[in-house]
Amino acid sequence: MTQDYVNTAESVDTDLFRHVVGHLASGVTVVTTRVDGRDYGMTASSVTSLSMDPPMMLACVNNSVPTAGAIERSGRYTVNVLGQTHGDLAYQFATPRQDKFAGVAVERGAGGIPMLAEAIASIECEVTEQVVGGTHSVFLGHVTAATAREGAPLTYFRGGFGRFEFERNDRAYERARDMVLSRVFAAGQVITVDELADCLDGDRAQAFYALTRLSGDGLVRRDPDRGYVIAPFDVRTSDDTFEARLAIELGVIDRVAGQCDPKLLAEARHHLDTMSRYLVDDHFEDFHAYLDANYAFHEAIVALSGNPLLIAAFGSLSIKNVMARSFGMTAQSSAAFLAVQRDLLEALESGDADAARRAAKAYCEMAKARTRQVLALTGGQV
Repeated sequence: MTQDYVNTAESVDTDLFRHVVGHLASGVTVVTTRVDGRDYGMTASSVTSLSMDPPMMLACVNNSVPTAGAIERSGRYTVNVLGQTHGDLAYQFATPRQDKFAGVAVERGAGGIPMLAEAIASIECEVTEQVVGGTHSVFLGHVTAATAREGAPLTYFRGGFGRFEFERNDRAYERARDMVLSRVFAAGQVITVDELADCLDGDRAQAFYALTRLSGDGLVRRDPDRGYVIAPFDVRTSDDTFEARLAIELGVIDRVAGQCDPKLLAEARHHLDTMSRYLVDDHFEDFHAYLDANYAFHEAIVALSGNPLLIAAFGSLSIKNVMARSFGMTAQSSAAFLAVQRDLLEALESGDADAARRAAKAYCEMAKARTRQVLALTGGQV
């Protein structure tokens, strides 16, 4: 799906704008694709992760370069993250030339798309949406595969490549996320870039980045007429999500009980122990750390199936978002949640399928009940 954005408001001088945005530091990537038997690639610094659950990327590409049209036609692209020593690669793919891949070692990903062998990370994406704004197209991509190796990233600042630590946008996103979860904004409320920038005591670039990430998290949605809107959360959303997770886990139990991979069981045990460190005396010491461990625990359970489609289905449920807007609304919790998850793991370790099913079902019912308790305090919706 392609959307067009037309700015009819008065605009800042182009040269001034170019000078000002040059103060933004960013990582350097080469975005590649392949269509009609030909490889395409270009250096891009306007690339970011959009969502962790489901995993998504955002790549902004100038419409005047052939790579933009090639991505639109192929429906796929790969983000190749460059390391500190790859300034030559960055320049090679940033300048017009007959064969940008000359002398460059490549590997092939899905659809034959070239992946730079020297990149410190490669992220393969399928285009889910294209938004056209001014001279550029923004390609939202669902991540289908990702690899990384050791190495510090190359960065771009004031027209040159170099080293730079940049955490400002991430801090803005985290603050905005906390505001949404703590109900600073009401469900259904329209929030503009300028309004969020004021709330964050930041600038429009930070606010736009935060809204983009929040959209990927499912905490806000993009309405074509109204703009960014705070997404409501209710009992039905919670029930559907927790029941979907249960259905996946019951299928895994039926398939692997009694023959589970010991390494994955050990991994699940590690994540359970981590959860125990952050839920003490019926109180979250660090909810976000607990949430990460909880997600990893259930992901390990699903991974016991060895089925990538089931793992992908689990990843599409936005479990973290649902739990953040239910369990995460208060620091109070219960050790009973740890106990029932321990029952699930111990049943899998002993090969007791019936006990594992009972524990999985009990945990689902407890999670749904907890959401109802939280929503009862907020009128049934947050």
